[in-house]
Amino acid sequence: MDEDDVAERVLTTHFIRDLMGNLNAFSRQKFRCTKCNTSYRRMPLAGKCSRCGGHIIPTVHEGSVKKYLNMSRDICEHYKVSEYTKQRVKVLDMAIESTFGQEKFQQMGLADFM
Repeated sequence: MDEDDVAERVLTTHFIRDLMGNLNAFSRQKFRCTKCNTSYRRMPLAGKCSRCGGHIIPTVHEGSVKKYLNMSRDICEHYKVSEYTKQRVKVLDMAIESTFGQEKFQQMGLADFM
């Protein structure tokens, strides 16, 4: 079996579908209270549960959306996959980046200030 073909198939049948589905789920997610498990369609304006005052968290997390993104990029770089598949990964990368933004910051060491 050709490894380039296997890489292409893994991307198209698993990784890209998962990335698209998780990004779609993130855009339609609900929020829930950590104390009483009450579900909300939108984040309450107060930022806390209207029932018990508990902390509200999203039901779909950023990590679950991004979990195959780096691996998909690496596969596109290291194997000969079609240009169409590379472009799909790039478009998904841009969509995820526009949703979550750039990485917030890099941890700096003490030597960086000297």
